[in-house]
This record gives sequence, C-alpha cells and structure tokens, in this order.
Amino acid sequence: MSRLRSVLVLVVIAVCSVAGVGVGNVAAAPTRPAISVFLADGVTPVGDTELHPGDQVVVKGVGFDPRANTSGLPVPVPPGVPHGTFVTFGGFAPVWQPSKGAPASSRAEVRSKTKWALSRSALAKVPNVPFDLRRTVRQQWVPLDSAGRFTARLTLATPEKVPAGKRWGVYTYGAADAVNASQERFVPINYSTEPGPNTPKAPVKDLVWGFSPAFASSVKRSGGSLSGSDGSSVDDAGHMSFELTDNTIANGRGELRYRGTVVAFTKFHLLEIALADPIIRVNGTRAVLSMRTSSTDMNGTDALRRIDVADLRLTAAQASRIARGLSVSGVRTTFRAGLTPTSLAAASLAGASPVALF
Repeated sequence: MSRLRSVLVLVVIAVCSVAGVGVGNVAAAPTRPAISVFLADGVTPVGDTELHPGDQVVVKGVGFDPRANTSGLPVPVPPGVPHGTFVTFGGFAPVWQPSKGAPASSRAEVRSKTKWALSRSALAKVPNVPFDLRRTVRQQWVPLDSAGRFTARLTLATPEKVPAGKRWGVYTYGAADAVNASQERFVPINYSTEPGPNTPKAPVKDLVWGFSPAFASSVKRSGGSLSGSDGSSVDDAGHMSFELTDNTIANGRGELRYRGTVVAFTKFHLLEIALADPIIRVNGTRAVLSMRTSSTDMNGTDALRRIDVADLRLTAAQASRIARGLSVSGVRTTFRAGLTPTSLAAASLAGASPVALF
C-alpha cells in the first residue's frame, strides 16, 4: 500500500501541474436532477418488466449540473474540476447515499458496467500524462451536456456480494467520492438473478492458469481486480481460464488454441494489463505458451501483441494424455526471460504457476 500511496502522490502532483482546474463557461442546468429508465429500445418505460443478467436498460437524466461535484478524490479527475456522476445498476442497501455517510459496502454494483456522466470540458481537463487518467474515465464515459442531460445504456449484471435488505435498481450518485445529495437518485428494477435470454453463457474452463502465485493477490492489494471476457473468466482464487477453440496436435506435435481476455488493473487503472488468446505449441514433451499482451503497462486491450510467455515441460504421461485430448494438471511452467510490459516481468519474478488443461 505504501507504493500505491507514493504513486497517488506523484499522480496528484502531475495532475496539478498538467491540468487546469477551470472548465469554461457552460449553460446553467436545471436544479432538480431526475432519471427515467427505459427498456433496451430507449422508448418503453421499464415499469415492472422482469429483467435478467445481460439485459440492457437506457437511463436518461436531466438536471445534473455539469459544474457541480468539484470535490472528491484527487484522481483521476483533478481537484476543482467537476467529477461528474456515476450511473449504475445494483443491489443497494435501504440507506446507501454517500450524503448520509453510507459506506461503499452499501452499494453493490459491477463497477465495469457503471457509466460515468461527465461534461466534455471536464473530461478534457483530466490529464493523459504521465498517467493516462483520461483513458480511465473515457472507458465508462457518457457525455453530460450543458443543460445537465445524459443518456446511458447499462448492461445488467449481478454483483458478487450484496448488502442485507438490498433493493435492485438504477442509481446515480457523485463520482470519485464527490458527495451531492441532489444527484442521489434511484429507480427500482424488477430484477431476477436467474439466467434470461440475454444472459452470457459461462465460458468453458479448458486452460486454467494463475500466472504466478502472487499475481492475483498483488493486484487486489493495490485496490484493483481481474476480470475475464469473450471466453475467459477469473475465479475467486485468481485463476484465469480460457476456452479451447482448436486442437491441431497429431503425432505429438501441433497447437492448442484458446480464446478469452483477462484484464488486470490496479486502483484508478494506473496500471492495466491484458492477457488474451493463449496458444500452446506442442512438440513432444516440450511446449511454448504464447499470449497476446498489452504493449505497455497502462493500455489494456488498446494495443495487444503476441509474445512467448512461458515454456512448458511435459512428462511423458502428460504428453500422451494431451495427444489423446485428455486433461492434465500440474504442468511445470517456466517464464521466458525479458517479458514485457514491465509489470508482467515483475510478476514473473515469483516463478510461474503450473498450467492445467481440461
């Protein structure tokens, strides 16, 4: 945590030196914020329609003053710049409002699905050097116009943990620790956690790997997380899994190809690294694991390139089982030298976790 505090101090210094705090002249917004929630067509009121994970709703807001919320966390939005408003779906406690001192644990949401309503002028004040904090905001951003209006499309997802007495619904509240009671709004949603027609199917866990023993725990200690998509998932222990798409192994040689993307990110996304689409090239009892990884420590899936990540040493029995399309576990794995980006190289110093194939 001391390293994270040091990084935050540097970021605050950089923010204050790089970004101005003014946001220019904007028209006055209505003084009473309100939200309306519609089905995915953006026209039909949500009413009491039962919705499920994967369904979408459209949230329309009015009266959200784009000049408000100038206090809160010093990053990613600089001090004095409007911090905007979070627009989210979740299961919140009956008393959830930051203005009433409710803790973050009272607001259960899937943060990657949360939208961030912010004016264009405020977004332009978020610095992109030395850390690209503007990218952090833009990933969730929806424009908040000068009249205080926004439109946000939310994909519903069930949070891992929900507070007692939760109420499912769409909520808005000040972003990045800004506290503004007038923007704390709630519309109930008739939500079922049971799968529906738009609920994504759980990916098959054909390749399971933890990268290194301390990889997931170090990410979580930094206030971050790991998330999987497009054929990948991450379990509670931080093990990454990927779906098999092709097996060309014949006579002990060939490739195992997988799909899926895992993104590891620290608090405020100061670091964000993707690991995607593994390929295992098998040659008898030797194999090489390659993956598409981020080109820098901070660009996530924006720019990926394939590199050889690790060597696999198969026993004769393991090689035989793989050749017959059978599962193996505990495959000895050794990282390649010179891994990039730097954060992956640092994580590799602890040694590689064994690979399992199913």
